[in-house]
Amino acid sequence: MRNAQYQPAKDRDLSDAQEIHYSKEFKQADIAGGFRRPRVKAAKYENPKLK
Repeated sequence: MRNAQYQPAKDRDLSDAQEIHYSKEFKQADIAGGFRRPRVKAAKYENPKLK
């Protein structure tokens, strides 16, 4: 099973709150751009218990 994590600022020192904020923005941008749909389908195929 694959875990998708959004890490937009790998090489920066950010607070936990900033990392959460950035990861949510990147996730929303991926959804809006259509990049996430194939990965979600593949993850659901691999693990049907995902919602």
